[in-house]
Order: sequence, then structure tokens, then C-alpha cells
Amino acid sequence: MTLPVFSDISTIVPEVVLAVGTMLLMVIGAFGRGTAIKPVAILTVVLWAAAMAYVDLSYVDGTVRVFGNTLIIDNFARTMKFLIAGGAIAALLMVVSDLRGTVMSRFEYPILMSFSVLGMFIMVSANDLLTLYVGLELSSLALYVLAAFDRNNVRSSEAGLKYFILGAISSGLLLFGSSLIYGYVGATQFDVIRTVLMDASAPVSGSLVVLFGMILIVSAIAFKISAVPFHMWTPDVYEGAPTSVTAFFAIVPKVAALALLIRLITGPFGPLLADVTPVIAILSLASMIVGAFAAIVQTSIKRLLAYSSIGNIGYALVGVVAGTHTGLTAVIIYLAIYMVMTIGTFGIILMLRRDGTAVEKIADLAGLSKTRPVLAYGLAALMFSMSGIPPLAGFFGKFAVFQAAVASHAYVLAVVGVLTSVVAAWYYLNIIRVMFFETGDDTAPLALNRSAAGVAVVFASLLFVLFFILYPQPLAIAAANATVGLLP
Repeated sequence: MTLPVFSDISTIVPEVVLAVGTMLLMVIGAFGRGTAIKPVAILTVVLWAAAMAYVDLSYVDGTVRVFGNTLIIDNFARTMKFLIAGGAIAALLMVVSDLRGTVMSRFEYPILMSFSVLGMFIMVSANDLLTLYVGLELSSLALYVLAAFDRNNVRSSEAGLKYFILGAISSGLLLFGSSLIYGYVGATQFDVIRTVLMDASAPVSGSLVVLFGMILIVSAIAFKISAVPFHMWTPDVYEGAPTSVTAFFAIVPKVAALALLIRLITGPFGPLLADVTPVIAILSLASMIVGAFAAIVQTSIKRLLAYSSIGNIGYALVGVVAGTHTGLTAVIIYLAIYMVMTIGTFGIILMLRRDGTAVEKIADLAGLSKTRPVLAYGLAALMFSMSGIPPLAGFFGKFAVFQAAVASHAYVLAVVGVLTSVVAAWYYLNIIRVMFFETGDDTAPLALNRSAAGVAVVFASLLFVLFFILYPQPLAIAAANATVGLLP
């Protein structure tokens, strides 16, 4: 269904709310100067909640294309925007205690997050290569600044510089791939690209050019989701960036980038799906293996979680390789569950302080079961869930993607996924071992820095992880509805 031009703006209310609201918050922050951080942070959460409320999950209106078919509003876009906004709200609420009297206490912090969320909203609704690029760059530019937000910290500045340089390379790959496709097709709209590629009379040489361009674009997106071998930036940026920024990186951008990959392979690149599937399968295999084995030797919590995120992206890509409605549904379920588990994990880490900053070493958690038993048991539950131990939520996420892989005869991916899950369980369980069976420094126990908002976020995450088995239908139904129309 195509609406008149004058009705286009009414269909992208969430994006309009984010754009206008964020610019107003910039004005408020500029006039308030150093005292504006708290009201700006609160208003940012309200702004995201308003955008989230406008994301209609009733699926009544079906698919709508606006602004000359450059944006598409469908079930999939609505669902992913809902996840992005929800994850962003949780990420900001978790760090509310960091927004007072620390390096994070500047009003630009929530504003940069808001611009990044706006870019992600555009990404998941992109129906044109240029729109895709604009959304991706809007999100990425804000993330580069966030990575280097602690400008007085050498590690943070280094993280921001590494992220920016490698991000610029990935943007170059994206533009080069897009130019090859435009040179052959003569258009950048996804619908036109798909129509041309479905033409059986098209010359083989042209299809090879498009295939090469498609691989370049997939490689650029692989950088954004930290898939191996485009993962080099992830451990260093996770470790160097402030922990509150790392939490945002781990929770939200990967959801948007993976949604963009799904949009591409089910839309414009659908006719060449058989050609691109092996590439994604290699990314999945490499990510699962590297994520599992590289994390074993880590002593930093943030570096461990960085490699954990790489492995989890590999598991999510298993569902993408399946290339079926069941597989794509499993990906959305997995992303939602992984996002909630990550929120809870970072929420607890941000509460625990050593010398005024969030803990960074696994060894710092020694004896936590005696000094902070509630947090220790909560983190243990999240680690068990990350390991995929039933009946916790993490088990059902992995079960869904592996089941989809087996149904699509992707047996190698399923077997490697199960084996690497067993390996990954070691470093998750090692954290539990340190908390419960090692003795900490009784003379300098970990301090506790908590807020009502942060506690509420962690509590909600734990409730979801522990009791998902009792009521999984809402997530399963929403994920299934989101994939309607993506595949023939």
C-alpha cells in the first residue's frame, strides 16, 4: 500500500518524535549547562518511551512504503524498533548513578545515545541503499563519540579512535558495494534491485558484479555486529570505553545491524540468497568458534563480555543461514533474550565499584557471595542463562536457532553451535566459581553504587530470565508476526 506524500510524515511518527525531541533536548542542555544532565536524562527516557509507544505492534496496517519507497514500515521494522527503544531505555536507566559527579555527568551523553537510536530506527526501515547509509552513519557517528566520551582517559580515547578508523573502513566497503550495485541496476531502491536480479535474462557478468557488491555490503554490516573476522575492534573498544557506554554498545546497536542484514538478504538480495548464504555461514562458524575459545583466557569482565557478544552473534546468524520463517523468527527470539540477559549482567556490574569505578576484573568478584549475596545469586542466574542451561531463558534462545538450523539441514552449524556452547559455558561458570568459591579481599570489599532505576532494570531482567518458561507465548507470537512478509 502506498500513501499520498502528505501522509508520509504521519507514518514515521517515532522517527519525527526522536528527531524533534532530541534537538529540543540539545537546547535544554545548552541553556542548563552543567546542571542539565539529570533533567535531560529523564526527558530522554520519556522521549524514547513516547517513540516506543508510537510503534504499533498490532500489525493491522500491514506494509507501508513512504518517501518515494525509500522507507518501509512493516511488521519487522515495528518489532525491531520496539526492541531498540526498550534496550536503549534500559541502558540509560542502568547508568543513572553514573550521571552524577562522574565523567559521564554531561548532558551530551543521553543526547548522543538518542541520535544513535534515531539512526537505528532509520536503518531498520531502510528500503534504499542511500537511506540505509544515512541511518547507519547517523548511528555510528554518535557511537564513535560515546566510545571516547571519557576524554581524560587514554584508553577511552584509544577506543574511540580505533572504532572510528575501522568504522570508516566499513563505511567505505558499504559505499563501494552500493556503487557496484547501482552501476549495474541503475537504482538504489531495494524493490528495483530485487526486480532486476530476478530477471532471468540478465547477463551473468552483471550478476557477478552485484554479488561482489553484495558481499562488500555484508562485510560492512558484519563489522557493525562484530562478526569474525571483522571483530577486531570489539574487545579493545569494550574494554577502553566507559562501562556505561560498553553496556549500550552490547545491548542495542547489534540488534539494529542484524535487523538490517535480515532486511537485505530477504529483500534486494533475496534472488542471490543461495550465493550469499555460504558467506554468512562462514561468519557464523568463525564467530561461534572465536567467541568461545578467545574468551577463556580473558581476565577482564568487559573483554570477556566482548567475546561473548561475538559468539552470540554467531549463534544468531545460524538462524539467518536457515533462511526460513522459522529461522528468522528464532533470530528475533534469540536477540530479545540475549538483550535482556546482557541488560541484567551489565546492570549488576555497574552496581559494583572498586575505587569509585565499575569493576573490570573477574578476580574482583571473588567472595561476592559473602559480601553481596543477592547480587552474586542474580549474576549467577544470568551466567547460567547465558550458558544455555534449562529452564532459563537463554536455553530457549539457543534451542530455537539450533532447531531452525536442523530443520534447514544446516547440520554443521547446529553441531558446531552446540559444541561451542559447551566451551563457552566454561567461562560463564568460571565467574560463578570466582564469586562462590574464591576468597576476596576482606579489607577492601566492593562498594555498592545503586539507584532505584538500576535496581528495577536488573530485577525485571532477572524475572524475565527465570520465569520466561512459564509464559513464552508473547515473545514467540511477536517474533513470528515480525517475519510475516519477509520471505515469499
